[in-house]
Amino acid sequence: MPLLVIAAYHCEVAGKPTASVDYQIRYFESDLIEEVFSRLRAEAPQAYSNSAGQEVRWTFHETVAVETNVVFKDGTEVIGFITGKPTQIT
Repeated sequence: MPLLVIAAYHCEVAGKPTASVDYQIRYFESDLIEEVFSRLRAEAPQAYSNSAGQEVRWTFHETVAVETNVVFKDGTEVIGFITGKPTQIT
């Protein structure tokens, strides 16, 4: 049976850690948990330049949760979200 994994990725900007964490809900066809963990640990960091020309890097940090025996039903929500210091919107 496939697995759903919640994986946490930490962010660095210009080589400095930030408070931002990208929680991704990832779907894997494999039901071998150790294989999935190995794949996550082996991922290259995602990197790009922000508007200030600084390198932004997202690096895998940890597995937060694993759901086995995954069965998708119509309308099921599977999302990723980024948290960090809240900003007040006026």
